Amino acid sequence: MDQLNYLDQLAAAQPVPLRVRHFENKNVIIRRNLANQKGLTTAVWDAWLRQSLRPFGGFEAIIEVDRFGDNPDIRFFSVAQVADAVHYILTAGADQPLAVS
Repeated sequence: MDQLNYLDQLAAAQPVPLRVRHFENKNVIIRRNLANQKGLTTAVWDAWLRQSLRPFGGFEAIIEVDRFGDNPDIRFFSVAQVADAVHYILTAGADQPLAVS
């Protein structure tokens, strides 16, 4: 099983609704958003996406983890940050982050 399938299965097993998506690079995410053509909403979302995706290179694959429910959130991780993505998925339902001892 590869890492991305593992993330999908891990997200499906959590009590909080999560969705994991994989993209070739950040430009694919930006182009998909701009294709929505919903006026100001698309423009605001585009500005937020560009700011959130700034740390990533133009040609690296990106993992998006969406948390739905009472406290929605979106996080982006590079393929090199799979461990961080796993940690986020496992703690997505926690009220407070886990303390490291």
